[in-house]
Amino acid sequence: MAAIIFDFDGTLADSFDYVADFLAKEAGINKLSDEQRHELRGLSINGMVRRLGYHWWDAPRLYFKGQRRMRHAIRHLDSFEGMTQLLSKLHAEGHELFILSTNSLRNIRHFLHVKKIHKCFLEIYGSVGMFGKSPALRQLLKEQNLDAKQVFYVCDEQRDIEAARAAGIRSVAVSWGFADKDELKAAKPTAMADTPAELMRILEEV
Repeated sequence: MAAIIFDFDGTLADSFDYVADFLAKEAGINKLSDEQRHELRGLSINGMVRRLGYHWWDAPRLYFKGQRRMRHAIRHLDSFEGMTQLLSKLHAEGHELFILSTNSLRNIRHFLHVKKIHKCFLEIYGSVGMFGKSPALRQLLKEQNLDAKQVFYVCDEQRDIEAARAAGIRSVAVSWGFADKDELKAAKPTAMADTPAELMRILEEV
């Protein structure tokens, strides 16, 4: 059995529209046009921040304010179609499931309870990795006494793929999240999945 670590935003939770609208409003754009929304689609969260004209030093403020605002929206976010079934199946098969995300522990737990999948996960690591996730991934491996060779990180951004590589674990990039598929391929994940069903096949082969 494998240990599988999941990212949250863009991997489990379909939060693109929420994040795009929040960042746009903070940038003084009351409503994104269809063209503007299309331009943001496919960018990582950091890419969206840059496209909307923020400076790098704006990131901490946006990070903490976005987490607080999401507390009120989290119950209305959807999971990606097929993901709750995938998680339930992996849990039933005995895989060890974790979440590691920059989003807050409170937001993630609320989402999982609303979707009734909170029992699938052994541990949730929230509010980590705003400036890189590899230290948090290494800490998770140490705390959970995991063999890196048996661990996957399922994620949707280039920086997550790079963090997994730096932590010595394999990555599976999913193309339904924030980042562009070609950008994900360029980061050279261990594997890529275009649908939850394909992700399931990849994880069941380990």
